[in-house]
Amino acid sequence: MLTRRHLRIKVFQAIYAYQYDGAKGLLAAEKHLRKSIDDIYRLYLHELSALVLVHRFAKERIEINRQKKLATKEDINPNTRFTENRFLTWLSGNMSLQKDVQDYHISFGDDKEIIRSLYRAFLEDERYQEYMDSEESSLSADKKIIKYLYGAYIVENETLQQVYEDHNMFWSDDLDAAQAMAAKTISSFDASKDEQSKLQRLIKNQDDLDFAMKLFRTAINDNEKLEERILAKAQHWEGDRIAVVDNIFLKMGLAELITFNQIPVKVTLNEYIELAKQYSTNKSGQFINGILDKLKTEMIESGEVRKIGRGLL
Repeated sequence: MLTRRHLRIKVFQAIYAYQYDGAKGLLAAEKHLRKSIDDIYRLYLHELSALVLVHRFAKERIEINRQKKLATKEDINPNTRFTENRFLTWLSGNMSLQKDVQDYHISFGDDKEIIRSLYRAFLEDERYQEYMDSEESSLSADKKIIKYLYGAYIVENETLQQVYEDHNMFWSDDLDAAQAMAAKTISSFDASKDEQSKLQRLIKNQDDLDFAMKLFRTAINDNEKLEERILAKAQHWEGDRIAVVDNIFLKMGLAELITFNQIPVKVTLNEYIELAKQYSTNKSGQFINGILDKLKTEMIESGEVRKIGRGLL
């Protein structure tokens, strides 16, 4: 499930793109923003599909070994503990996943060999061998090995990450959110889940999506007013001397202070300071903090910033 920070990042990316290619208009840009948010769910489906592929390869391996001309006793009567793993069995048969994979056209295509390669490496792992040899057969043990498989072989797989980035330039920023959703899908699995159980939701509620769309719309529509107020507080700085990324975060922060009366002032300032540190220069966080702090003090005194609820100022 996306946090407000993830949504702020998507709005930032949309504003950045709009500044350089806004010829198609605001409605087209809003549509693109919605799609970019929805694409995080698409990435989440890829992560789950990678696990389903591992499960499929494990089953295929058993069948291939059984059909050997000189099949061993172990080939004929294999250890099926991994193929019968409770989580993988549930995930592979989950109706919601199957429907969404079809609707979103999720497929690794030729890149499925990356998944086959990581599966082969996993077969040699001591943790896998211990799981297969253990006498314990429990849901907890099943989830534990999948958490390890996912974390060590999928989350950390740089080749797979490059495939994602080649497919969508923003997915390098979205991957943490998608992986957090996949990890929660594993950790929240229990005996009550059946093939009809729903997957993780991308957005907590409509308010979160409305927040993103309204923030984007306000930052674009009030661009000139926001810039004028920022420059009034940015002593010795001309508009074209402020880094593009810093300028966008300042406008987003100012728009958020004015527009959203239920978000604490401190939260807004901290969010854009941290985002500036992540996406701009080492000094950007301090610069943005200084400008937004001056603006919020002035607007609180004038009554322009009014927060509903205790402790929001």
